[in-house]
Amino acid sequence: MSQINPQQLELWLAKSALGDQAAFKQLYDATASRLNGIAYRILNSIDSANEVLQEAFIQIWNKAGEYRSDLAEPMTWMASIVRYRAYDRVKFEKRRIEGSQVRADLEDFESLPDGAGQKPMFCEIGQQLEGCLAQLEHTQQHSILMAYYYGFSREEISAHFSTPVNTVKSWLRRGLVRLQQCLEN
Repeated sequence: MSQINPQQLELWLAKSALGDQAAFKQLYDATASRLNGIAYRILNSIDSANEVLQEAFIQIWNKAGEYRSDLAEPMTWMASIVRYRAYDRVKFEKRRIEGSQVRADLEDFESLPDGAGQKPMFCEIGQQLEGCLAQLEHTQQHSILMAYYYGFSREEISAHFSTPVNTVKSWLRRGLVRLQQCLEN
């Protein structure tokens, strides 16, 4: 692999910032394979690496005017964009996979019958806690179980009840205070 001339990359970036598509094509041709390699090493998927590379070059085109040679070499700057895009993709994929698990857990939670059908679940965490939970309002009880037993986020609970996140936070806070008071008696 030949060394890429940083001054040439700077020139192509500067011209790209001015809307020169030919310079941008030269920049792409000179750097795409190396940048794609960075994305592939992070994502371990050719398709995902290609998508990230495309997104990164769109960002490079849009942000070329923001490049500062006093802060980084051009290749370092572009590689950072690719890396951040790739790590964002990893986080997105992880959330997507976890999200499907959350939906499955939520379906399991929603299929639980009210009342006596919940007793086996409550017995696992203690009869005193079962009695204290039973004293809470329905929304507080279910919010606490969803948050602290099933691991749902405040946003997921908010979506489940079609209510603002701040309301869910209030339910949880007040419900936990009531549980603590009940358990202390």
